[in-house]
Amino acid sequence: MIKGIPVSKGYAIAKIYKLHKPKIDTQKSLVMDPELEIKRYHDAIHKTKLAIEKLKSKSIERFGEETSKIFDAHLMIADDPEIKTSVESMIRHEQCNLTYALQTVVDRFLRLFSDLDNEYLRERAIDLKDVSERILSHALGLETSDLSLIQDNVILVSEDITPSETTQLDTTYIKGFITEQGGMTSHSAIIARLLNLPAVAGVKDALKKLRDGDEVIIDGFSGKVLLNYDDTTRLDYEERIQKYLTHLSSLSSYIGLPSRTVDGYETKLLANIGTPKDVDLVFAHDAEGIGLFRTELLYMDKKEMPSEEEQFLAYQEVLTKMHDQKVVIRTLDIGGDKYLPYLTLEHELNPFLGNRAIRLSLSKPDIFKVQLRALLRASVYGNLHILIPMISTKEEIVSVKKIIKELKKDLDASGIPYGNYQLGIMIEVPSAVMLADALAKEVDFFSIGTNDLIQYTFAADRTNENLSSYYQPCHPVILQMISRVTQAAHDAKIPVSVCGEMASSLIQGPLLLGLGVDELSMTPSEILKMRRVLHLNSYEILCQTAQNVLKYDSEEHVLREIKKWIVLEGDS
Repeated sequence: MIKGIPVSKGYAIAKIYKLHKPKIDTQKSLVMDPELEIKRYHDAIHKTKLAIEKLKSKSIERFGEETSKIFDAHLMIADDPEIKTSVESMIRHEQCNLTYALQTVVDRFLRLFSDLDNEYLRERAIDLKDVSERILSHALGLETSDLSLIQDNVILVSEDITPSETTQLDTTYIKGFITEQGGMTSHSAIIARLLNLPAVAGVKDALKKLRDGDEVIIDGFSGKVLLNYDDTTRLDYEERIQKYLTHLSSLSSYIGLPSRTVDGYETKLLANIGTPKDVDLVFAHDAEGIGLFRTELLYMDKKEMPSEEEQFLAYQEVLTKMHDQKVVIRTLDIGGDKYLPYLTLEHELNPFLGNRAIRLSLSKPDIFKVQLRALLRASVYGNLHILIPMISTKEEIVSVKKIIKELKKDLDASGIPYGNYQLGIMIEVPSAVMLADALAKEVDFFSIGTNDLIQYTFAADRTNENLSSYYQPCHPVILQMISRVTQAAHDAKIPVSVCGEMASSLIQGPLLLGLGVDELSMTPSEILKMRRVLHLNSYEILCQTAQNVLKYDSEEHVLREIKKWIVLEGDS
């Protein structure tokens, strides 16, 4: 048995199909005519862009416009002026072949990506690698793999499944993924979840440990890959597969029902989104509002800062589509290690503890004011809640409120309308927990970001595999912090939600309600699963269980206790 990161739920039993990449010769050689070699490079880029356009068209037909935007980013990478200039300069000055020059330049960028303390941006390295390999293949006249030719039930094993490869996937035969790279936000993980295919990522040396044609079982819940097993184990997983499929088909019966416990306590299950197009998923999964609109994607994959009008139109679209339902829009939440190509920031040794989120926004008021103006203008169109990330002191939120007050005066003077809105903060650092009573008097709502709260509390980078044992969402100290925050919020008569991974967990989510959390916000596909679990549980018991586990001193004891009381019948 080998183990990785479970990135898409489900089970599969099938034979291994290893995705072999073409061997590309990037050894250095001398060229007699550098300008001719540069022309070959431009021709390869042109062919690559044509191929990407075709892949984009196929992807739109299959996955929709929003998911296919990854190919827009690929077109930008293919034409990236910094990469092109660097490659051309190397070819001219060293009189070397284009494949060596391109690989050298790309490797330099890949090292830069790998050093970033941001999972999303580290995984964009896969996009750069995908595009560069396509250019190299076109330059050398090599054929790329065609997964659409697979005619047997298989589980794909690869370094990673690239965006160009996902357009070829036929789920009639492809039953799941195992990848050496990637994580929850990688393109392959997103596609796996869209296709309801089980997937396990981050499996070290999977291509060496697994052999073509060997039958394996993958468990998308635990991240396990079973290599050698007996008939009893196989039969057990066959039963799990049928049970899970039945469970998924039964979820549609919860569409339109309230998110209510068996004893009548009602909450709201909200959705996390990243772009306006994701609103379609909000409706498809019957979410009761948007609990987190991450605005970072409006800034990424662009050559310049999005304008006020561009942002306003995006916020307006979401608010209009959601009518009077709550829409929580978080202001820019990026770190301080050059995450945006057009924003020059100082290099920091520890960006997680550096100039990021609200700190960066306050240090770049011109950028921050553009976003806040766009949000205020959009507030006319719906039930807007503005969320400020990573507040660690009272002074920060006071500064934000002062800026908003000045912007409203400017809008009034210009005759530009704005509507009512709520202003809230993310509680994701220990200082904010300790200051919760004071902070609650300054804002209209709290949203707890459990992912960062956990890593900051234990001083353990959650993207560092070697420290994964410290990521303990159910540790009593985390639960005590959440309880402290909910108490402070309720004393001030303001609501509190959770938008981190804990909200999506069918065990942790109900426990959060027992701790006093008012609403849960999660990936849209988890909404109906959570609603079903709530219908099976008693709020009174959830509250009692929550109070009981606060007294323990380890996550192990907490998990043992909550598994006794939280009902998950029918789910695996």
